[in-house]
Amino acid sequence: MQAVFGLLSSGFQAVTGALTGAAGAAGVGATTTAAGATAATAAQTLSLSQLMQGGATVLSMFSSIQAGNADAQQANLAAIDAEREVPLETLQGINRRASIKRQLMDSIGTLDTAYAGSGVDLSFGTPSVARSEAFREADRALNSDAMTEQTRVGRLNERAANYRRAAGRARSRGFFDAIGTGLKGAASFLNRG
Repeated sequence: MQAVFGLLSSGFQAVTGALTGAAGAAGVGATTTAAGATAATAAQTLSLSQLMQGGATVLSMFSSIQAGNADAQQANLAAIDAEREVPLETLQGINRRASIKRQLMDSIGTLDTAYAGSGVDLSFGTPSVARSEAFREADRALNSDAMTEQTRVGRLNERAANYRRAAGRARSRGFFDAIGTGLKGAASFLNRG
């Protein structure tokens, strides 16, 4: 980037030098002949035009870089948002699993109360099978929820990484657009000269 601006700066210094030389030539030409003054004025106008074109080129380059940086900043902010959702998803997973465990305990309590109320021994037979089935069902629900949480966290991390890559591409695109604009401006400047 500094090399591009250095190249343009040296080009502008050359144009400024040409303007100074043209002004000096115009002064000398005015003392010698009117035709020399007219030629020097034409050269000065051309150089002023080139200077204006160079200024416009630099502004276009700056605008391209700023646009790339703005796009990159937007993508980085989206990546930060995705990364901040990861702890929230983890917390929600913990809450869901705690709720599943509470439901399991409530279910077992209800079963035990019903069987005890009917005078059945809770240590074996149907109450024991019902309790084992409730634990198996809760275990499946807990595993399923843990896998769901991991999938969601993985997606959030992948989304954040994609946004980071997009930010890098946007910044590079702005830089290369600026270089392209600078090269076109330099080529136009050289073709006029």
